[in-house]
Amino acid sequence: MLSFSYNTLRSLILTIPIIPKPKAIGLENIPRKGPVIYVYNHVTLRGEPVYVGMAAPAEPNIRFFAGTTLTDPEFFKILKRDVESSIFSQKYQRIIKKNRSATFWYTKLIEFLAGYVLAQTNRIRLIGVDLFDPVTEEEKNKRQRTNRKALVECIKSLENNIPLAIAPSGGKTHDGVETPIYNTIVPTLASMLYKKGKVVKIVPSVVKERPLINQKTYWFYAADRIFIYRAVRRLMNMLRIKSYKKPCLTVEFLPHLTFKNGKPSRPEKIEFVQNLQQIIFRALKAE
Repeated sequence: MLSFSYNTLRSLILTIPIIPKPKAIGLENIPRKGPVIYVYNHVTLRGEPVYVGMAAPAEPNIRFFAGTTLTDPEFFKILKRDVESSIFSQKYQRIIKKNRSATFWYTKLIEFLAGYVLAQTNRIRLIGVDLFDPVTEEEKNKRQRTNRKALVECIKSLENNIPLAIAPSGGKTHDGVETPIYNTIVPTLASMLYKKGKVVKIVPSVVKERPLINQKTYWFYAADRIFIYRAVRRLMNMLRIKSYKKPCLTVEFLPHLTFKNGKPSRPEKIEFVQNLQQIIFRALKAE
């Protein structure tokens, strides 16, 4: 199946208006040398990795964390459901499935799109992590193997100054920020590299949308990238035929942090993650 390299895919989505294009803020805060970890928030649910990748420098290529549903063929059924829900509303799904012939082609389309996503995520070398809660001992062992492999991939990438992008909170940073699930992978990676003589730069990255990007507003953002569309909407606004408010999507890169501790305790890691989340939360709420 046709898939694109990281740089080719990035150039395509920056050129062709099928995905909302973010405005980058704070590019000067991104270190140009040494290992870097982008830590981004969970506001847009599925969109942040794409927006961070579009806004950040193209070189070196970023390696993103992703659930195994995006990287492992074993979870293809789950991926199909996720792709379907991301593109089509529940109402449309119910309507289309009432027609048997339409359902056949609709199912083929979902399978094709899910297959493309799987091929593409492997082409751009996403790092698969197992986020499922294990029930059996076999599932527990499988999760440990998968996440151990992911950790090795992370260390290897950072040692070669290939940046990583991680959403570490385990949930939406802007909801329940005082009581999140503390995932300490960021300080753990920084600590492991510090013992090897390297200081990891940790860049908090905040995605802001006005209005919120969802299935109703997505194409409004994408269409606004087309000059003719913007011109017509502005003309209609001037003539008071239909109001127009330009959508705003930004990715803000904040000053980087470091974690210089070769043997941190878990409370020290949690304290660092708490501080990191609060920095992201404050930037997210700031106008």
